[in-house]
Amino acid sequence: MIASVLKPVKDTRVYYRFGLSLRETNKYQINIIGFSSKKERDEKNISFYPIFTKKRNHVSRYFAGLKLIRQIIKVKPKIIILSAWELLPAGVIGKIFFGGKLIYDVQENHISNIQYNRSMPLWKKAFAKGMIGFFEALTKPFISYFLLAEQCYVSELPSFSPYLVLENKFHGNPVDIIKPVRLNKDNVRFLISGTITEVYGIVDAIEWFKVIHQAHPSFHLYIIGHCPLPLYKEKIIRACEGIEDISLRLSEKAVPYSEIMEAYTQSDVILMPYHQLPSIKDKIPSKLYESLALGKPYLISPNAKWQALTEKYNSGLSIDFKELENAPKNLESFLKGTYYLNHPGDEVLWKSDEGKFLELMEMLTSAE
Repeated sequence: MIASVLKPVKDTRVYYRFGLSLRETNKYQINIIGFSSKKERDEKNISFYPIFTKKRNHVSRYFAGLKLIRQIIKVKPKIIILSAWELLPAGVIGKIFFGGKLIYDVQENHISNIQYNRSMPLWKKAFAKGMIGFFEALTKPFISYFLLAEQCYVSELPSFSPYLVLENKFHGNPVDIIKPVRLNKDNVRFLISGTITEVYGIVDAIEWFKVIHQAHPSFHLYIIGHCPLPLYKEKIIRACEGIEDISLRLSEKAVPYSEIMEAYTQSDVILMPYHQLPSIKDKIPSKLYESLALGKPYLISPNAKWQALTEKYNSGLSIDFKELENAPKNLESFLKGTYYLNHPGDEVLWKSDEGKFLELMEMLTSAE
């Protein structure tokens, strides 16, 4: 059983990485529990259960744990993978009464995110950090293993042990042979995708594009993704006013991954204008792995770790999106380049870590 609250039942990590990898072994019946506005049709060896269907702050979210307990009673799973801190107490109750192994899939350093991401007032931050810290500390003795979505969590969360690092590498169909890429200087389609929040620098990239657009009126920017905060959505819309060559697909719910991949195929350059906060700077963005696997050149905020990958594959350019005076000069330098002279290998793909994940599942089920 794999359970979350706000993540969709067909989340890229839970379904595409964990779920499909487990199904390919033909050893497991997988039950995926998460957000869904409609009942997903079950698939071979995979059943879907919506645990939450409302907006993220709806009161029914506080009863998600009770719904999880009902599913645990019904399914009696040998392994429970929890991708939400708020489900930890329910998972512990299920483990106590029905046995099995409890795994905490740490997709985010939640306390760090709350501290540095500008999404809630100070009093809410203090309450949320205290609640998360209490739940994680209380349930830690019952957790058999921690799955860490970022290598940096090893040092950031030293008490989360034993652990296995499983980064969000690309899980889809990569380009078989990535050929060197030269861009058409007369027509460039930029893309921003994924979660749309302030700390990911979306408005910075819009202002950057507006400067570029003055010199290159044929260029286009497409922004697609999950925008959970209505006020920030309004801010983005206001920033784009009067620029017809900016297209928006902002959703209060997670955008289907198939739409994200389609946007990649229609784009020439990926923009990753992340703010360099302590909660972000040591991570490897999943969009970076996607760009590498699909052979898409990109522009990314300056960061030593990201720069090392960029130089290894000659795959993009680091720029400061807030330096608008240098924007035309930086872009001209970027457009002159040839990218992907070095072909990324399996190290940027989920299949390079899939075996470690399946070995852990086998070990835990054998120990029952």
